Amino acid sequence: MAKKILKKASSPKKTFSLSEPNRSEMKKWEIESAMSTLQRAVEIQKNSKLMADVKKMAAEKVKELNNIAAGKMK
Repeated sequence: MAKKILKKASSPKKTFSLSEPNRSEMKKWEIESAMSTLQRAVEIQKNSKLMADVKKMAAEKVKELNNIAAGKMK
């Protein structure tokens, strides 16, 4: 029985670089996204019911993380 020898196909190294217009567009998108995030944060902070729920959940997460740090597992 003849053995088949399979050669692993070599893939050429691909390099990726952004052109200056693409960098500019990505920076613009990043700024717009950050602005949107900050606007949403203000809306959340103004919503007292939602903030109360957020604080409650944050306290629960802190408790869970403290249990993990102390080596206590559920």
